[in-house]
Amino acid sequence: MAEVAINQQKLSLKGNGIILAILAGIAMMVMFIEIMLVPALPHIAAEYPQDATWVSWVLSAYLLSGAISTLLLGRLGDIYGKKRVLLIALAGYIIGILGSAFSWSMGSLIAFRAIQGIGMGMFVLSFGIIRDTFPKRLIPVAIGLISAMFSVGVSIGLLAGGYIVSVLSWRDSFYIVAPLMVVMAILVWLFVKDNNLRTPSTIDFVGAGLISGGVLFFLLALTQGESWGWLSAGIIAMFAASLVLISVFIWYERRTKAPIVSIELMKNKGIAGANIAALFVGLSMFLLFQTMPFFLMTPVAIGGFGLESAFIVGIYMFPSAIAQLIFAPLAGKWSKRIGADKILILGMGVTTAGTLMMAFFHSTVVGFALSMFVIGIGLGFAMVSLINVVAMSSPRAQFGVASGMNTLFRVVGGSIGPVLGTVIMTSFLIPYFPSGSPMPINLTSEQGYVWVWIAGAAFSFIGMVVTLIFRPGRGMSYEDEELEVQRAEMGIDQEPAALADGQ
Repeated sequence: MAEVAINQQKLSLKGNGIILAILAGIAMMVMFIEIMLVPALPHIAAEYPQDATWVSWVLSAYLLSGAISTLLLGRLGDIYGKKRVLLIALAGYIIGILGSAFSWSMGSLIAFRAIQGIGMGMFVLSFGIIRDTFPKRLIPVAIGLISAMFSVGVSIGLLAGGYIVSVLSWRDSFYIVAPLMVVMAILVWLFVKDNNLRTPSTIDFVGAGLISGGVLFFLLALTQGESWGWLSAGIIAMFAASLVLISVFIWYERRTKAPIVSIELMKNKGIAGANIAALFVGLSMFLLFQTMPFFLMTPVAIGGFGLESAFIVGIYMFPSAIAQLIFAPLAGKWSKRIGADKILILGMGVTTAGTLMMAFFHSTVVGFALSMFVIGIGLGFAMVSLINVVAMSSPRAQFGVASGMNTLFRVVGGSIGPVLGTVIMTSFLIPYFPSGSPMPINLTSEQGYVWVWIAGAAFSFIGMVVTLIFRPGRGMSYEDEELEVQRAEMGIDQEPAALADGQ
């Protein structure tokens, strides 16, 4: 294999190449594990019917925990070494997987999913390892490849996960993947190298507690709003507590010495634009993924497809995964050529179009499949370009913080999406009499799903408009990046111009 030498660094199967293969494998496995649960959500709700309204938290608990863990683990990686902290994250992830498999109630499943969210920090750690050890001109390609593995994991997860749930059970899917993640942890221990870059700092536990509490109260209010009453004292109090905690969080982050959300970095247009876009990408993506299986399993009589097999549900959603698998690598390549900001804006626009197509053309198999494919194109573009905008906009020493911030915004949006989707679904419940049953059950009407998709399209469109307004730019040029490294090697301490003007 040809070797590329830049700044006396080489990419080969004996060096950075094997590191990239392992990190890409972890990304694929994690996405497989997360997406395999999507076709299983109706089955989980059916197993715990008394707590069915909390099924969205199977996704949201993981995402909320993962958002905070990402910020803390990214900072810990900067302080103690990314490989060491990556292994800890993998251990937490494996514990969460095993706990989810043995869960005995909806509450215990949600709790173990929150523990599993600790492992989400492996993404920012993986990107940090690439940022630290790879030749500068190959960073977008490497990040693009890992992001493409997200799509591979989605593809496998929808089909294999759906098949496992149909033939065995949703618990067996956890049993099967746990040994595979143990193997990935061993490979990291054996082959991934750490360049021993350390950034002395402190951990902002107060900030992490404030933001997690603020988002948690907001999600709880959304979850209980329908049953308690949206104007009840309890719901108003939770919304107020959320607002207060988030306000205090912003105030505190401006004054602490080591914030988990750097206000200074947010002054960089590239980082600020990518973070705001990430919020809406996560919100619309998980809002859609949460609701699709329920729509596909809705009886034909009230507008659904009447599917009964989780495997068939995965097949219906598979066009999105195929589109991501095709277009995510292209997004990494095109980001390098024409600018990650343009690909990000394009991705948000295509996602908006695909979601609107779903709202209007979901009644036929062809219309549904085509809409899923277009949505997949948009998500593939957006997911890859987000991290590339951050990678090319942030100084090397602060990339861990910058990428962690971006993940926080994306995952906070993702944690809100499933809960918001459930809120809309439960607002359009209608009675349905199953064949031979004297008692009706309440199911979401077709109109309810249409409003879910319209909401998803609106969020994607808002993200596109905000990104256009912020104009994040191409980020730091490769020449500026090389100059920064040379100046650092010469002991010259100077922030790159990109940090000041976002260009």
